[in-house]
Amino acid sequence: MRTALRTALVTVALVGTATASVVSAHAAAPSAPAGSSACVAATTIPSVFGGMKVRLVSSADNGASATLLDAKGHAVATVNQSKPTDLADGLKITGVLAAKPVFGQRSQGGTTPWQSTPFPALSADCTLHGTLSRTLRLDARTTVQIFKVSADHHQARVFRDGKLVRFLDAHSRAGAALFGNRTLVLDPVGGTVSWTGAETAVSPRLGRYKLANGAIVKLVKHNGVYGAQLTTSHGTFSVAYAKGRPVVLQDNVTLVVLAADGTVSNHIYGKSVQKAPVYLGV
Repeated sequence: MRTALRTALVTVALVGTATASVVSAHAAAPSAPAGSSACVAATTIPSVFGGMKVRLVSSADNGASATLLDAKGHAVATVNQSKPTDLADGLKITGVLAAKPVFGQRSQGGTTPWQSTPFPALSADCTLHGTLSRTLRLDARTTVQIFKVSADHHQARVFRDGKLVRFLDAHSRAGAALFGNRTLVLDPVGGTVSWTGAETAVSPRLGRYKLANGAIVKLVKHNGVYGAQLTTSHGTFSVAYAKGRPVVLQDNVTLVVLAADGTVSNHIYGKSVQKAPVYLGV
């Protein structure tokens, strides 16, 4: 599977439809940040309790959540995938991990009817509308459900300790997720590769990083969005920006993932142990 994924990713990168395309070592200035927006939608509605409000958030990574806020905006109670029903505070979510969750609230218990409000909708690429292809177990705590939308479009959900923690969408280009010390990459045809312990620290510094095989990754930031530029023996790739979701850069044996928070993770094919990038400076 790793060989198939590597071949698929290299093919996509070389034809220029992936998150990075090969250009000369003396490339022109990078274009403006590009990439999919974060798979999160939110709205605030009035609460059935006078003077209070409820913040509704739809997240492909974490499912639906609703937070009851007092008049000063302080959180009073929250329902989410860990606790979808709170009878004491009159809150509940129906279909917390479904494509179209519904929020319910009421001010009295017993037979009092629930007032229902749909959560804000996510875009089509942020919801699972394919068929379950297979389930992977990455470790004792982590499983991955992979869904086939079409022959060249796959999606995945990562569950850790039974809770949804990440969502991946691979359509024309690879999707990726970083969680804990693990990185997972999903290609459009459903291939996967994962590794641990090869990412930069939290709050990474801008500048150049050296990978275990000598490749260089330059971390940049433009208009608040992190971007990465990969340089290998084949030349320099254009900058790929992680706007809302991770992006993948690939060249031969080098696989790099850039998260929206600037974290850089890498996988070198053929290496039994993956090592974190080494900072070289600006």
